[in-house]
Amino acid sequence: MRIKWMLSITGAEIFLPYSFKDLYNLSGKKKINFKFGSWNKPLKVKFKRTLSKGTIGLSSKLKKEIFIPEDVTFQLNVINNTVQLGPMILWVAANENKRLIERLPNLQKRVERHVPETGMICICSEEGVDPTTDQIEGFYYSHDSSGEELKWKKAVFSKPGAVFKRVRLSTVINTNLMKQSNGNMFNSYFHTKWEMWRLLSRDNAVSKHLPFTKKVNKISAINKVLRKYPSVYIKPVDGSEGAKIIRVEKSRYGYRITDDRNNKANVVNLEDYPKLQEKLNSYREYIVQQDVSMKHDSRNVDFRIYMQKNKLHKWTSSGITARVGRQGSIITNLRQQEYWIKGSKALRKIYGLSKKGTASQEKKIIDICTKACEAADKTGHFGDIAIDFTVDKNLNVWILEMNMRNVYPVEDRSLSHKVKGTPFLYAMSLDGFNVEEKREKKEKKEKKETKEKKGKKDKKPEK
Repeated sequence: MRIKWMLSITGAEIFLPYSFKDLYNLSGKKKINFKFGSWNKPLKVKFKRTLSKGTIGLSSKLKKEIFIPEDVTFQLNVINNTVQLGPMILWVAANENKRLIERLPNLQKRVERHVPETGMICICSEEGVDPTTDQIEGFYYSHDSSGEELKWKKAVFSKPGAVFKRVRLSTVINTNLMKQSNGNMFNSYFHTKWEMWRLLSRDNAVSKHLPFTKKVNKISAINKVLRKYPSVYIKPVDGSEGAKIIRVEKSRYGYRITDDRNNKANVVNLEDYPKLQEKLNSYREYIVQQDVSMKHDSRNVDFRIYMQKNKLHKWTSSGITARVGRQGSIITNLRQQEYWIKGSKALRKIYGLSKKGTASQEKKIIDICTKACEAADKTGHFGDIAIDFTVDKNLNVWILEMNMRNVYPVEDRSLSHKVKGTPFLYAMSLDGFNVEEKREKKEKKEKKETKEKKGKKDKKPEK
């Protein structure tokens, strides 16, 4: 469906194709409720024979209340006396306008490759949201743009049907977008490592898959944990990408310390390592965590599973990868990664599992991570989480971190389409539209064409 802005006497009218009378059982209706995103309003309805089946007219005076572009193709829902146009999705992709504008070309590629071309995909930064007026300055994706030109068109809009949040927001902006979307915003809150551990530790089914973790600000507290465990990791509660992490291991003559850049030190007492006390005295908060790392060929190995809600609002796995760190490194992220392999291949190669055993272990991992995501949902609205975990030699699963912000990049390109496309399908479903993903639609089309060709081939010519 497309929108056409029209002149009107009353200023609050909707013009529908005449065929809609019988098609949607709207005959005799004088008013209908029109819904776009989270905005809705009762409008006088007029049926016009001159309107094509793919066009809805709106009185131009409504432009003061709602922005709907004419160069976007929408889907239509008609339920009882409500006509809904959509989906209308807001993607909060940066904190500053400057950063957003820099990223527009790459963000366009993601939409073009992974998002169905239907409805209004809007994008903004935190700076673009004005909580005093409920207006959002940003860009929308134009379906009519062609060639090499940028398809993002500048606009001012409001009342999204769903919000896909990708960055941390201030409480004021977060609350405003939650209100504007009627609660349809994910990921609504980004937990720190400590907050997430405390949250998950309250769930009996998940807590047994968490390494012992404690918030610390004194070396004496770390020493206490080291009496129980031979080695620990010390991490900033709000850190990312392995930065500022150190590993402390008990040795014969004291402690062996390794930082995130592979610098090593041997000390008799932890107090002899001044950088540790500097960390604890800084503005950052730190946790000490039981070391549950797994090694393969003298390299650390951990896994990442992409947990996402689908258009049916169910948590599903979009894939698992294993990350193998460089020799001597205590982390496995991109800075210190030697290589990555598919999750199933890693389970077979590293743990010696059979095909059946691998399938069973993968199911176990997905079940545990689904429970962890459901536990997170008790404190907010989430839909896109990358969980880092390890599997020890006894096949026990240990959850290390739940990433709600640093989900990307996706090393395995075969997972990229699903991981990058699923959040938009979920957002569209929150707005009331169950849209088929691009590959699903393409496969159905190809299947239909193949069937038609086969039918023509099998059909015998008449004599």
